[in-house]
Amino acid sequence: DTFPYHGTTTTCEALWMGVPVVALAGLPHASRVGVSLLRAVGLPELVAESPERYVQIATGLARDRAALASMRRTMRERLRASPLCDAADFARRFVAALASIDPSAPRPPVPA
Repeated sequence: DTFPYHGTTTTCEALWMGVPVVALAGLPHASRVGVSLLRAVGLPELVAESPERYVQIATGLARDRAALASMRRTMRERLRASPLCDAADFARRFVAALASIDPSAPRPPVPA
């Protein structure tokens, strides 16, 4: 993933097409988007907390072609099955978060 500004749509598109993305975690939001996406799809092993670890992860993937091929085969289904692709659940959780801010506010209907 690019650093210090991670991709969002481009990261999801890469994962959808089976292309692994390694993210270097930073402090600001823009440097943590890829981290959040990778964790949401169940790929925390692709998150690096240091530049050295980033290089280790990337070179490890490049050297282990069998592991890379296995990962690539499962990426689309991981993304599809993740919370990132569950719009109804996201809507429910978002409405609940808003309601927790002001419990007296009227609640909009939530998709089933």
